[in-house]
Amino acid sequence: MTTMQQSLKNIHKKTIKIFGPPGTGKTHTLIERVLKGYLNKGVHPNNIAFISFTNKAVDTARDRALATFTQYTEDDFARFKTLHKYCRRYFDEEVFDPKNCMLDYALQARIIKTSDTRLADDNFQYKDWSLGVYDKARNMLVDPKLVYKEESYKRDSLDVFLRKIDTYKHYKKESFIDFTDMIERTIEEVDFPELEVLILDEAQDFTPLQWSVILKMSKKVKRIYLAGDDDQGIYKWNGADPKYFTTYFPGRKVVLRQTRRFGAAIHHFSKVIRRGILDSVEKEYNCLSKKGLVKRYLNFKEIPIGDLPGTWYVLGRVNSTVNELRMCAKNAGLYYADNRGNKSFDIKQWQAIKAWTTINNNKKINKAVAENMFKYIRELQDLSFRRASFWSNLPDYQEYNFKELKEWCGLDLPDKAISLPWWEVLKRNFKPDQIGYFIRLLKRYGQKILDKNPQIIIDTIHSVKGGEANNVLIYSKTNWPASFINKNKLEQSDEKRVYYTGVTRAKDTLHILSTDHRYNYPIGQDYFVYLQESA
Repeated sequence: MTTMQQSLKNIHKKTIKIFGPPGTGKTHTLIERVLKGYLNKGVHPNNIAFISFTNKAVDTARDRALATFTQYTEDDFARFKTLHKYCRRYFDEEVFDPKNCMLDYALQARIIKTSDTRLADDNFQYKDWSLGVYDKARNMLVDPKLVYKEESYKRDSLDVFLRKIDTYKHYKKESFIDFTDMIERTIEEVDFPELEVLILDEAQDFTPLQWSVILKMSKKVKRIYLAGDDDQGIYKWNGADPKYFTTYFPGRKVVLRQTRRFGAAIHHFSKVIRRGILDSVEKEYNCLSKKGLVKRYLNFKEIPIGDLPGTWYVLGRVNSTVNELRMCAKNAGLYYADNRGNKSFDIKQWQAIKAWTTINNNKKINKAVAENMFKYIRELQDLSFRRASFWSNLPDYQEYNFKELKEWCGLDLPDKAISLPWWEVLKRNFKPDQIGYFIRLLKRYGQKILDKNPQIIIDTIHSVKGGEANNVLIYSKTNWPASFINKNKLEQSDEKRVYYTGVTRAKDTLHILSTDHRYNYPIGQDYFVYLQESA
């Protein structure tokens, strides 16, 4: 037996691989049974590494453990991190921040011009297709040229692709290492400490390069627990390979067989999609006894969003279709947010509306509220009353009614204006469509609801992975790169994974919005099979 074979045999003996279909409690099992089990035995959290694909999963594990084991502090859970953050602690160099540095790189390389209007948007992030493929290749441990040739959609020529790689290497050579550099160097340079337990969540989303780090860590760990679902492996575009979890990394297999999320209808429909997933590991599981609902629509207006009780996920495949869904929701007067919590309206505008409503009711507002409201009122005695320098000289505790705003703060409205509705006063920095949207929202929900978090989230399928909602809407429209018909069989299988992940977010009802757009996922065909088999 070779040294490598002996090493893999040793890893197999100490590794358990937990296969968890949607809603069966993968993360719950890792936290409540595995993690807390070892903490109950007296294993200190410093001797446990909990690694996941997202910060949210890591924070959830740490917070649940802290709630039960109050003798510990957050510092005791220093090894509860994403893999990138786990490796980051071993390096002193500044790590390339993708948001800021990619934009700086693009400007230096003259890929975008300083006059580009997108630069005025604080949320703008530059993403380069060629560098994305390059990073994917590095994570796959494959020659970038080979990965480039395999891409069905090519935004740059091979010559441009290679030149961008060269300029990128030159750009970061003197000042930065990027995340992938850090992972590569971890494999070569880092001597990991001995640990009692290694827990890896969402194992199907890790790349071959990242698995090399896990393999290195595993040699100094007494017990290893991996959890994932290859059918939800939707990050292959980034180099992830679910086979490292299902096949290559040794360990004993455990399958969770009971979902706590959905009933027969959604379970059946999801299985229709799952049949098209190639190389899926067998893991049949049971659904809840409730029936549930799966229904197809051809028009957004037909869908009872907001009328059914509970939370909603309204999901698109790509950002362009998500934006389309958000416009439909605004036209319908629906209150929503994205998965990061950004509400569907401007918070400062909403604060100004509430401020004027307070003034309108002969009540007072404080200095900060008044200062914000003045940004949306044209009728001031002069511009100085809108500047921060004016408001900074006023006492923080002072409150103002309509009369006092006129006398002391430069408000230049006639006395009768106090009875006007907000949309007749707040005419600055408000577009007509924004005014119309707020009017529809207030008519439908009222002020108290708009101060709370919305029940509706509109975002991409990828963004809500790991989450769930009572009701889910899936939109089948895509763009050219994501269009099902343009892909080979393996890529179509990957698309099936994306939509399987999307539909299995639903707890009670699933709503399918079909389209005859030329770029789409043919979810109507899945629905037809579902109806035939349900008859």
